[in-house]
Amino acid sequence: MKKYVFHLLYILFSVSLSAQINLISKKVYLDSLDREATPENYSYTRVITNYSQKSARYVVTDFYKNGRKKMTGSSLNKDVLIKDGEFIYYYKNNSKEAVINYSENHKVGKEFNWYENKDIKSEKENFWNPKTKTTQTHILNFWTKNKEQTVTNGNGEYEDTIGAVTEKGTVKNGLKQGEWTGKDTVLKITFIENYDKGILISGSSTDENNVKTSYSSLNKKQTVKNSQR
Repeated sequence: MKKYVFHLLYILFSVSLSAQINLISKKVYLDSLDREATPENYSYTRVITNYSQKSARYVVTDFYKNGRKKMTGSSLNKDVLIKDGEFIYYYKNNSKEAVINYSENHKVGKEFNWYENKDIKSEKENFWNPKTKTTQTHILNFWTKNKEQTVTNGNGEYEDTIGAVTEKGTVKNGLKQGEWTGKDTVLKITFIENYDKGILISGSSTDENNVKTSYSSLNKKQTVKNSQR
């Protein structure tokens, strides 16, 4: 009889604890474009810790389907991801991909990136300008997969892929200089851009139907929307 009562109490305690955890945290299914999906058709999951509590920040952790972490950091909003503070990104094999700092969803300060085999890829520094509402990224150092350093102390040649976007060009004093070329595999476009001291002077993109679009501001550049970070 005592054993039965103990077993019953254990079940009730487990159910109660599970209910409390579900109330505190929220799990969301997302697709590859960060849109809400179903448990049958998703790319990764997001868990918002302390969801049911009023808080200045909410801990957000994304998980791959294999259960390993994809990203972790803090959001200023529990329903909309507004990154604030340090975010750590991971590859599917659990090795660290990047460490990036944010202030109200804007990149700020030092940024570090690694290859999947744990070799260092790049060191950058981000500057947010609240007046112009733009972020300028200084590329300080960059290494290829073969461990060849092609950018040193802000000068050299850079070529990298982040998310769907691949781009390459010359770096001078940490900033993009001259002609840069690239492609976006999601939008299915190629692009050519011209920079002066990190400022976009002009650019043009060509889609899969050979339709060209010209632009002269980063705010008009569609490819920026596809950056995962």
